[in-house]
Amino acid sequence: MRFYTKIFLIVTSILGQAFGQGQTQNVSHVWKTVNNAIYLNQKEVALRGVSWFGFETQDFVVNGLWSHPMDWYFDTLVELNINSIRVPFSSEWIYYNFDLYPDDQMVTADPGSQHKKSIEILDLFFEKARKRNIAIMLDLHRLHKEYISELWYSPTDREFTTDTFFATWFAILDRYKDAPNLMAVDLLNEPHGQATWGSGDASNDWKMFVETALPQLVARYPDKHWLFFIEGIEWGHTFRDYRAHPLDLPTEIMERVVFSPHVYGKSVVISTSTDPNILHGTWNNDFGFLLESGKTFVPGEWGGQTYLDGEWMNIFVDYLVDNDSPSNFLWSLGPNSGDVAGLFLDNWTDLDNFKVDLLQRLVPNPTRFSF
Repeated sequence: MRFYTKIFLIVTSILGQAFGQGQTQNVSHVWKTVNNAIYLNQKEVALRGVSWFGFETQDFVVNGLWSHPMDWYFDTLVELNINSIRVPFSSEWIYYNFDLYPDDQMVTADPGSQHKKSIEILDLFFEKARKRNIAIMLDLHRLHKEYISELWYSPTDREFTTDTFFATWFAILDRYKDAPNLMAVDLLNEPHGQATWGSGDASNDWKMFVETALPQLVARYPDKHWLFFIEGIEWGHTFRDYRAHPLDLPTEIMERVVFSPHVYGKSVVISTSTDPNILHGTWNNDFGFLLESGKTFVPGEWGGQTYLDGEWMNIFVDYLVDNDSPSNFLWSLGPNSGDVAGLFLDNWTDLDNFKVDLLQRLVPNPTRFSF
């Protein structure tokens, strides 16, 4: 590992220890997966989740704080019985710009976030979520802040290497490892392009890299028991090659793995069918088959423009209900993700009640955590 990488990790480890002193200590939360179910301390849980993005972009902060304070959003999430949040971030932020401040215009409605570094705002985010007993999943969504990379490193430049990948995760997990509401690590968002599953080519085999990465995280944090969300290839949506090439990991790691497909309809791919038979066949082939061997899958992203994808979203919810797979993370909280919009409408105040009702139907009894 390069010298400046070592220095970076030493510094951020110290910062992480300082943050950890302000968190609840000595609380053991053991997350596991068994037969398509997630358990916390041996009790089955149901996740009604949502992604709240912004830290992974050039904004370097969750979006929407120009409309309402962070507390307003968290209180709304409590009213909606949303018990878990997926928080995307970028390596460009955590590794290269750890000490930056977001633009003042991004936080005009939230006095508590003003004049704070992005990482200090994430500290507040964790604490506000903990006080409301909301679980957090950290998601390495991008290497570069502008776009989603195909692999865990950038083949075309030296800015983001495999070393950088691990340095990024170690830096953010060193800081939040003692946060009692840290539930999961989403290892890498949407491998695609060159990414393969089981090809045997170490330069692009996502399966091989997962088998390398998870033991390293477990070795660094041996007393932590977070879940590991692993996405498929082809923009995260498929595990079809898993049948021939299953993950080869120790049982104590496999029992923490959640297979996390990203599933979208016409808003993303206009040619997507709305025939339930076709869709069910596709989903069974991409990830539904995992249930046959007792694996657990949780959609890490799904959603759409209601006017365009309302029928598709209903079919998808039916599929999850029929497969007794309620836990999910809707993309996204905010309306400004472009192709698929969000839970809030464009004014960042009114809710898309169609999506609210879908979440209620899909997860009628979300778990009430106590962190």
